[in-house]
Amino acid sequence: MFFLFLLVCASLNAQPGSFISLKQHTEILENGKKIANEVDLFFDNNKQIITKYYHSSSEFIMISNSLGEIKTYYPGTNEVGYKQISELSSKRNLIYYFSNNLTDHLGLADEGFNLISNTYENQFYVTLWKAPSILKGIETVKMVFEKGLPVYSEYLTNKKKILKKIYYTNYKDFTQFRLPLKIIEISYMPSGDSIINRTLFSDVKVSSSADDKYFNFKIPDNAKPVGSNKGQ
Repeated sequence: MFFLFLLVCASLNAQPGSFISLKQHTEILENGKKIANEVDLFFDNNKQIITKYYHSSSEFIMISNSLGEIKTYYPGTNEVGYKQISELSSKRNLIYYFSNNLTDHLGLADEGFNLISNTYENQFYVTLWKAPSILKGIETVKMVFEKGLPVYSEYLTNKKKILKKIYYTNYKDFTQFRLPLKIIEISYMPSGDSIINRTLFSDVKVSSSADDKYFNFKIPDNAKPVGSNKGQ
């Protein structure tokens, strides 16, 4: 049954169009306060490089590859920072999973989760994933699919307490893949409070050519390491 489901997912054969750009609006509601940010995202699926342009008070550009190597450029000060965080690899981003039709686990398998059951509940296909022993606090993750697409995820502790819920809605078909234009994530705190994270995608474009400069963005050669301009 599970392999039949994978076959359905794989049937969304990729069409030419390895360059994906979109606008991402994120709102985080915590303790009655809301924080919002706007990001322009550019994904080169051939090179597996994601470039993000953050429209914040101090604009910056972040480039990450499949190894989790990250370069952050601050045009206002012409500074650049370097770091490596595997969790921020381009292959751990939801855009990577959806654009490559890897929607059967959305990264759980890459994090070491093991599939332990798969069932049907009415029109929904439900999978249950066991967390790796090194991952503390999480026991299982439940994923719910409708028409072959993930619509809900639920993270539980070993006491069956819900840690997090994720809703994937407003799917749109881009021929080579389908993408939820709205994702709502609710994280439950030990205090009883919750953090709500809402992400909206818009202006999604798929192209066979790098038709925007940020697909090939190059940090200036004269950019200085972050902090080197202080005291000058």
